[in-house]
Amino acid sequence: MKNLRIMYMGTPDFASYILDKLISDGYNVTSVVTKVDAKKDRGQKVKFSAVKETAVNHGLTVYQPETLKDNAFMEILEVEKPDMIIVAAYGKILPPYIISYPKYGCINVHASLLPKYRGSAPIQYAVLKGEKESGVTTMLMDNGLDTGDMLVKKSVSITDEDTGGSLHDKLMEIGYSALSETIENIETIKPVPQDESLMTYAPPIKKEETVIDFSENAKDIINKIRGFYPFPGTSFTLNGNSYKIHKAEFFSDKDNGGYGEVEEFTKNGLKIKAKGGIINILELQPAGKRKMSIADFYNGNKL
Repeated sequence: MKNLRIMYMGTPDFASYILDKLISDGYNVTSVVTKVDAKKDRGQKVKFSAVKETAVNHGLTVYQPETLKDNAFMEILEVEKPDMIIVAAYGKILPPYIISYPKYGCINVHASLLPKYRGSAPIQYAVLKGEKESGVTTMLMDNGLDTGDMLVKKSVSITDEDTGGSLHDKLMEIGYSALSETIENIETIKPVPQDESLMTYAPPIKKEETVIDFSENAKDIINKIRGFYPFPGTSFTLNGNSYKIHKAEFFSDKDNGGYGEVEEFTKNGLKIKAKGGIINILELQPAGKRKMSIADFYNGNKL
């Protein structure tokens, strides 16, 4: 099915990787849709999305509509006439007129084993909730939020060492595998409705959720640190100073109260009391400074 006219919608690295693989494997990607360029950094320089950079490198037509509402995108659809629209972390909700336009529908590549973790942060939530398995689901989009009938599923294991970043990379790779299988078999795959009784939600992560509260369960805190690394990251406050956490481990199940107090500080770790155990911070970043190992931090600080 490499002759299908494919319109690709996506924005971040996850979507960029899949787009690059589609093009490299000879699929007929005729146009790309991504979010409007953002101004980044202090100089307010315009920064392309990862998907736009890939599209430009391959010489593809790129569209960046401000809105999709009120048939605003219909003129472009009529120009491009896609047989299939592929959506991977685009960042905008598609109106019904777009979903119903292509012959083979709009295919979403979602980074979870649906119906688990619908929403915008499925990768982080899989680690946050202590899951041992995650995966990618391709589905036929409908008017709901990740509610469409499922087409292909592929799974990966989540280890105790995995972070949101490492799981992202695993899912990025199998995401393309699931998508290519979907495209090749689109005329014969039997769509499977999602079981609503198994549905869970992964909403956008709020800034306040990234601040560690040591009165929470220690193992849950470790899962949060892992799940939110490297994005959006986690932080904690000690003696009035804020620190980003880059790496931490569950040290022991000792619980004698005093949550948030330092149990021990050596070149081997900063051990902090939490509910149900002690957390050992191994890499951190003081505000306004570089990331450092706990040994380097120990040499220059007295807590």
